[in-house]
Amino acid sequence: MKGCVLRGKLLSLLKNIYPDGIEQTSVVGIYYQLTKVDDILTALEYLTDKKYIIKKENPHPFKNNTIVTYYKISPTGIDLCEGNIEKDPGIVLQIEG
Repeated sequence: MKGCVLRGKLLSLLKNIYPDGIEQTSVVGIYYQLTKVDDILTALEYLTDKKYIIKKENPHPFKNNTIVTYYKISPTGIDLCEGNIEKDPGIVLQIEG
């Protein structure tokens, strides 16, 4: 799957579950059959760097020295999905109709 398409799918997933976020392992579980895990993680970092999603890392509640990573769409990400800001050429969003 092309990176720009994957980034659009990830952003749409996060928009659909807003205001909740999702754990990184769950995102990988949803998309790992479509593409490589490294591609999924790279796409999430891209979206984080562009400020379309928010990444939070918290200590695992039971496992010492383990971090749990969560992602949540940002207001800018919602605006991009809804067409309220200029399109990003690095992200292909599915047209909702």
